Amino acid sequence: MEENTNKKTIEEMMTENLQLTQEIHKMTKSVKNYVIVQRILSVVYLLLIVVPLILSIIYLPPLLGNVIGQYQNLLGGEQNVGDMKNPQNMGNILDQAQKLLNENNK
Repeated sequence: MEENTNKKTIEEMMTENLQLTQEIHKMTKSVKNYVIVQRILSVVYLLLIVVPLILSIIYLPPLLGNVIGQYQNLLGGEQNVGDMKNPQNMGNILDQAQKLLNENNK
């Protein structure tokens, strides 16, 4: 009799353990899917930040060079605005352009 009750409790414990294991398995699958989606989104977010920066580094200096050249022509020719190929001179270029615009507005 005692063996029967022990056997039943063991079977009940085994079925309960099986159910709990199945629930845990479902939860780990959903967590795994969530982690995969988050990794993909983090790469997409990184690309959304890095790609425009790279494109601006590549295409912005020539565009600004053309704009500065047009402003030089409008302001009277051969005024030294600076070298567009040197990024350190970018601040100087903007300062000089601002000064020239202020002088013409007076």
